[in-house]
Amino acid sequence: MAAMTPQPLFRPHNITPSRQQTELQTSSSPSIIVDANAGAAKTTSLALKVAEVLEMQRQKTGHYAPKKILTLTYTEVAGLAFRRALEKIGVAPDLVKQLWINTFDEFALYMLTDLEGSRAKVVKTPETLKKPIAQCLDDVRERALHRRDPHLRLPGYEDGGFYEHFIHESLRIKGKMVLPLARWLDERVDTLLAENTGEDYTVLKVLERFERLRRPSEEEPPLFRAPGDATYDLASTVGDMSVDMPQAMFSRWPGGLHLLCVDEFHDMNAAMFTILRRLLESNPQTVFCGVGDPDQVLHQKAGAEPQFMDPAYFAQETGRPATVMHLPGSYRFSASLAELAGNLASKHYASLAQRETQVHPFFYAAPLECAQKIVEDAAVWQRQGRPMNQFVVLLRHPHQSVLIENFLLEQAIPYRTYPFPTYLHRPEVLMVRALLAASRPEFGLVASPSARQRMVKAVVDLAGVQLDFAENETESQDERLRFAVQEILDDQSLLVTFLKRQVIAKADPAIRRRLEAAMAVAATHTGDTLLDEMFLALDMPGLAAHRWVERQRCTDAVAHLEGLKQAAKIFDSAAAFFRHINALELSYEKLGEAKAQKTSLILSDIPSVKGLEFERVTIPFIERGEFPADDGGTLDDERNLMYVAMTRCSFELTLMFSQKRPSAFEDAMLH
Repeated sequence: MAAMTPQPLFRPHNITPSRQQTELQTSSSPSIIVDANAGAAKTTSLALKVAEVLEMQRQKTGHYAPKKILTLTYTEVAGLAFRRALEKIGVAPDLVKQLWINTFDEFALYMLTDLEGSRAKVVKTPETLKKPIAQCLDDVRERALHRRDPHLRLPGYEDGGFYEHFIHESLRIKGKMVLPLARWLDERVDTLLAENTGEDYTVLKVLERFERLRRPSEEEPPLFRAPGDATYDLASTVGDMSVDMPQAMFSRWPGGLHLLCVDEFHDMNAAMFTILRRLLESNPQTVFCGVGDPDQVLHQKAGAEPQFMDPAYFAQETGRPATVMHLPGSYRFSASLAELAGNLASKHYASLAQRETQVHPFFYAAPLECAQKIVEDAAVWQRQGRPMNQFVVLLRHPHQSVLIENFLLEQAIPYRTYPFPTYLHRPEVLMVRALLAASRPEFGLVASPSARQRMVKAVVDLAGVQLDFAENETESQDERLRFAVQEILDDQSLLVTFLKRQVIAKADPAIRRRLEAAMAVAATHTGDTLLDEMFLALDMPGLAAHRWVERQRCTDAVAHLEGLKQAAKIFDSAAAFFRHINALELSYEKLGEAKAQKTSLILSDIPSVKGLEFERVTIPFIERGEFPADDGGTLDDERNLMYVAMTRCSFELTLMFSQKRPSAFEDAMLH
């Protein structure tokens, strides 16, 4: 006879928990790993576990102890979704605010600030890393000459591709903790380590030097941190099992936890797992609950591996046997979509949804047809009075928004892009707008103050110049930029003077020639080919290669200007198009951010919506080379992205397949 599930202490609002959810909520197992399909309410299930422990605290002691519950996630979006799930099931908002919910990076930064005394500079763009990487290459090159290391394959001085390669590889190698593990085992960074770990020897040697430059001491803040570095630095500090327990090193280290949760467990890498292992070791009485879906691993490039969800591996590394629970059924979508997702992931996928989810395959001969179809569908959705912020278009590459944005602009359908900016706000497009505004009177009517501000910043950034100080030499570049922007906001006629004296005159000769040539074309050219001639003078491929590290970003820049050119052709003239953009910007600003978000369709990339749900989802440009992408990733990586994208939908899904370049996903899902 099966054991009876205990009665839960917490009674949720708005949902009726399934048998599996109640079993999880009331389980007395000290370690639980939940394997859940997308849409199977894993975040809600984790919220039920947290709510149960909160209620247990209240009934035992008469009060809640929210700081004794720690929840760690990979992304901020997951943390936001978790807070919403807690409130939805009836946990008081004030109590939700008091719960300790962090990304691993946020948690690590909080701990490290305690040890280091201050926060390190945060680096967000690959371009900022170019100079220190070049310095490391010089150092390694010099040492190689002295030691005559025949195994090093250092790039030439003109090989710009190495910077992108190194940044991508180092993110994964740090996620795998290759160098700290070698250090703890007293292993040298040599060809044997490279062979044993499957890594490139040259990259390992440059990374070894790079990390010494970035973080000379564990007791002081590093020179800078990029995304993921805080997790890596904390793991490197606490991971050596021969040193002190973390609570002896960090006054903020959590102790006496009642519950430790991990959401997005499938995206765990070795650095995160190192921190988790130390947390479990220093909180032996805590209950652990980790939830994930091995088919949603999206961060392989950061070293993420589904093996950390394996109960045998977990028990071996933590000394804690784990109970595995399954949430196989989707509450988000019906059997029609569950079957497609199951086909793609090669697994059984049940549906418990009360609604019917419509799935519409759409086959296109040209990409233009995707944009037309999206606009038609959006117009119907709008006429039906449906919420526009529930209509999402999920893109494999941000530059794919250009064609769609142009059609949406033409039809005056409100939209917003997330997390990337609209292509009209990309630096290369803003630079063109600034050059035109400074060169011709009919382009000068940029009424939106925020647009003017973006334009000035973009042209300064792209030119790579150091501005003159306003009051004293100690002013930072940001402060100098603020002064310049304020002057131009007050008097737009100063834009021409500013561009010529502060930007073009100080730019690198190669950039200066391009900007001067483009302004000359803009000032003198008449006719329909204005933008063609101007872009030819700018030489965007060359300018992009000079400015950006990543090849995809350079490709995007060229695509954005091509999109701008195509959009302008829809209108009577380039001037009419820019007047239209100026008017739109003003109307959005008057509408206000909150209202604009509610009334706007969303264009997003896929990783940014993981954990979220939308009524209407469209996935365009499913074709060979685009999706799955031909950018060095694996087919498994791409499959996981598609799986995440299609399982965001609850009501209506449109999949747009190419007729001329069939995607591997078409066969996997539909046949």
